[in-house]
Amino acid sequence: MIITIGAGIAGLLLSRRVNADLVLEEQPIIGGVFASDNVFGVDLPYVLPIINDPMKIMNVGLNYIEYDLKISYRKYEYFKDKICKFCDKLPTWLNFDLTRKLYIIQNMPYFLATLSKNLRIVKEYPIRIDDKKIITNKGNVYKYTKIYNTGSLKKMSKLLGLDNSNLKHKSVLTLIILTRKEYGKNWNVYLSGDTADSFSVIIRLDNIIKDLDLYYVYSFIDANQKNIDIDRIMLDLKRRQIISLNEIVAFRSKLISEALLFGEINGKMPQNIINCGRLGEWKNYDVIETISRTQNC
Repeated sequence: MIITIGAGIAGLLLSRRVNADLVLEEQPIIGGVFASDNVFGVDLPYVLPIINDPMKIMNVGLNYIEYDLKISYRKYEYFKDKICKFCDKLPTWLNFDLTRKLYIIQNMPYFLATLSKNLRIVKEYPIRIDDKKIITNKGNVYKYTKIYNTGSLKKMSKLLGLDNSNLKHKSVLTLIILTRKEYGKNWNVYLSGDTADSFSVIIRLDNIIKDLDLYYVYSFIDANQKNIDIDRIMLDLKRRQIISLNEIVAFRSKLISEALLFGEINGKMPQNIINCGRLGEWKNYDVIETISRTQNC
């Protein structure tokens, strides 16, 4: 039996390529970092699927929206270190110096739902793995011939008794905020390297839901840091005159634990366990890189 761990974009694409018999998914909904919530009839991913080369997705069933990039900077010289001092570079979805355009995948929720059709996906996760079987948190035992792990390399290495002390990460608290449409803003991306701001990245889209502005607000958190309070973020947005709290009509929040990744594993994986994708390889892959990796794992 071939088992895939993880039902994000990497896990779903890989499961289709290798004809996986079973997909194990820890979260209640599929999609990984691109899991979505329905707001006013529109499925909104919790993390915007930003790309820098739309030509590379044309043959995989993904569509994109193009925006002229208009950036407002605040203490930008500190921006990279504020987000992730120990990362070699920031991933594409946080690196706005690569292009003059903002490209956002438009149909990610539909794409993921289509990939998941006819796959056997069960909402369980491994608590023990030996050379022949997986035991899950629900007490089920699955014998396997090969495992494709697109879930957390940190969790997988711990299950296998490997040293994962060098695997580090930062979390992101992402807010999706919908406000009544406000005219006059001359930016659609706001980047703050100011440590006085609880947020670091804001993306504003004005054409996703009629008569409303859509804001994505990202606040990054060290693994040993106390979670940022949402009320503080809201107050900071008000203080910077970015959002008027009285104009908010809806918002959603999600904490993504392993958002930014750095460090390498000590030890060698068994031959019949293959790590693939952003979490599986512990690399800050973007959407395009993730799709490419699933074709070669």
